[in-house]
Amino acid sequence: MANLFKKALGLFVEFEPDGNSAPSPGSNTAAYIPQVQDAPLKATAAAMSAEDVDKFEQHFLRLFEQSNLPGPDYFEFWKMMETLESHLPEEKARMSAVFATLGVQGLTKDKLLQTAAQYKMIVEQDRQQFDKAAGDKASQEIEGRKHQLADLEKAIADNAALIQKLTQEIQAAKDNANALRTEVTEYERKIAVSRQGYQVASEAMINKIITDIQKIQTSL
Repeated sequence: MANLFKKALGLFVEFEPDGNSAPSPGSNTAAYIPQVQDAPLKATAAAMSAEDVDKFEQHFLRLFEQSNLPGPDYFEFWKMMETLESHLPEEKARMSAVFATLGVQGLTKDKLLQTAAQYKMIVEQDRQQFDKAAGDKASQEIEGRKHQLADLEKAIADNAALIQKLTQEIQAAKDNANALRTEVTEYERKIAVSRQGYQVASEAMINKIITDIQKIQTSL
């Protein structure tokens, strides 16, 4: 049942061929770009690819087939409406023709409306199950990763703060090292000057003592 979901989605979205891949006549596999008529659906529908549309179409097709009620009903009515579309484009005339054909098989207006309401309920129940499954998947796949992300962001912030602290400590240590290096150089210079001065002074004193000894020996 080609384009089943596209027909339903077409109540809110107009599908236009993608300019990068023009559809061939009668093709049901060409790429489509959803053009949203209802503003709240715009962001979601615009993100749907042809594969997404086909996937959901097949999902609802299987859902309706599994839930198909006995005898002709809304599902058969819908399928026949689509089958005859190319032969009978005018919807009102096509609807009358389909209803007349299925009426021979026992379909009444009340049954058509009743079964349409039942299929609507089936879709609503399926949507609830899907929402629950999506919520469970979000809890399993997304929430855990959000916690991991929060932990990583905290670790990054903590490490950044630690790096900043260590950088400041390194800079302070470098400043202290430079100050100590200057002090070492200054003390080395002072000690060298003092040592040289002492050498000169001690040499002078020794020479004086030697001279005095000589004078004592010769004078006394």
